[in-house]
Amino acid sequence: MKNDRRRVSSFLVPTLAVLCLAVLWVLPAGAQPHPQVLSNAVANEPTHFDISPPLSTMLAQAPAQQFGPRLVHPPLRPKLDKLKAAGAPRATAEFPSPGPLISATIGLNFDGVGQNATNNCPNVSGVVLAPPDTNLAVGDTQVVQWVNICYAIFDRSTGALIAGPFAGNNFWAGFGGGCQNDNDGDIIIQWDKMNHRWLASQNDFGPGPFQTCIAVSQTADATGSYFRFSFPQPGFPDYPKWGLTPAVYYQTQNTFGSPFTFGVNVCAYDAAKMLKGSKKATQVCILDTSNGTFFDDSMLPADLDSDPKKVPPGPEVLLGAIDNVNPGSNVFEYVFTVDFKKPAKSTLAGINGSMPLAVPTFSLGCGGFGACIPQPTSPDVLDSLGDRLMYRLARFDDGTNQHFLVTHSVNNTTAVAARWYEFRAPSGSTNLSLFQSGETPDDGEFRWMGSVAYDKFGDIALGYSRSSAAAGDFPSLYLSGQTAGEPVGTTDAESLIFAGSGSQIDTGDRWGDYSSMALDGADFCSFWYTTEYYPADGSFAWNTRIAGPIKFPSCP
Repeated sequence: MKNDRRRVSSFLVPTLAVLCLAVLWVLPAGAQPHPQVLSNAVANEPTHFDISPPLSTMLAQAPAQQFGPRLVHPPLRPKLDKLKAAGAPRATAEFPSPGPLISATIGLNFDGVGQNATNNCPNVSGVVLAPPDTNLAVGDTQVVQWVNICYAIFDRSTGALIAGPFAGNNFWAGFGGGCQNDNDGDIIIQWDKMNHRWLASQNDFGPGPFQTCIAVSQTADATGSYFRFSFPQPGFPDYPKWGLTPAVYYQTQNTFGSPFTFGVNVCAYDAAKMLKGSKKATQVCILDTSNGTFFDDSMLPADLDSDPKKVPPGPEVLLGAIDNVNPGSNVFEYVFTVDFKKPAKSTLAGINGSMPLAVPTFSLGCGGFGACIPQPTSPDVLDSLGDRLMYRLARFDDGTNQHFLVTHSVNNTTAVAARWYEFRAPSGSTNLSLFQSGETPDDGEFRWMGSVAYDKFGDIALGYSRSSAAAGDFPSLYLSGQTAGEPVGTTDAESLIFAGSGSQIDTGDRWGDYSSMALDGADFCSFWYTTEYYPADGSFAWNTRIAGPIKFPSCP
């Protein structure tokens, strides 16, 4: 994403063709009383479509002119003043001591894209920037990792580099317009486990129109050809996140406009048509402005991890908006029902916080508005992004129950912890309730920027960064979670994935802005995790690490 802080005050919002605008008071089956329902759906066909040559034949472009270190703009926080006024209260210890040492084992553990000899992003992008927005997906034979602003393809059996790193906009080389020309941040790579295809998405922040650029692979080979689409966005589309189902791909982003407006644009894409390469594939979006209250923000769409043969089609569940009060005691649910044939019938339920899910009281990590994570050899502290749930909202449907797993950063009495939740609902239902929650220890260590997922045996894998001001305790990768069969709420004692050996200096306090715990669709019980670390003290000098397969004893 481009570092232009002045742009926020000069956004232009295009006029949208609104198919239907209404706020209804209804009671969906099994939901909390009186959720507000919005039906201001806007439908769009692609503004541009083509089919790419195989990525393996598209040589990386010559590096762009060096611009020097560059910060991706901070995730925009419309509730910043309110959070600052609330302060950063410390929580009381409500969770039990750690369980036994996490029983999962790690197969491969290797460097991903960063600033190292073999996978050097600045060499192909021409830009050094932070944070990396590290995420990955694992396919039938390949692992694809994408960071700001480069991606690479690895062999899932050996970790060997197959292709790359390439500049991120290589996905749209020859496509034209902003998708090709603007290698912006907030990137997402996904593996569609149900259809064995890759999805790459990158929002375009101008100088042309705001838009979403999507590349869907024609086969399971990430180096092959892609169907490529661009769709409009109504304002500056910040911090986009994705959730995939067999026939519909869901996307959310915080949306900013001018004169200053804020909302969440919740979008659905007709995956069935995109997978066939149809230029008639439709985007249906509902812009939620919370009736002007700024209440709804940073929604995560549920991302389906389980075998689709067991999963009935239905509405999409989203969770978000944890930063309205501090301390808080709710996570807020939303339900998006899309109708591609009659878009005006599409609805978004739960707006303005009308579908709360009660959770144990929490205090937002670092107060939800700033940096407080210490490092051992630098006075610079790091941003926990404590004002939002962390990507992904992992959904596993076992045919009887749905399991929704998500994590965020909270203050405890001594530091910052990774808090995680498992919400459950019967298969086919959107009536979520909290089944269990857990938290990493209250021991003076700072744990943040987590990602969590659930496997077919009921094991939970939680990856995160850990740091403190103690000598040698540099930001490092750790693994925790829960082994199936343990008492509800157990968070196992952590295991080191990889030790960092440096602190981040003079990089705007930015870390993350997200990490990635991915479930392997080949066996539905292996996990892969990636996030950043520093090999030595430095500025804008992060590297990344890839660990997997991570397997619990139940996984063959």
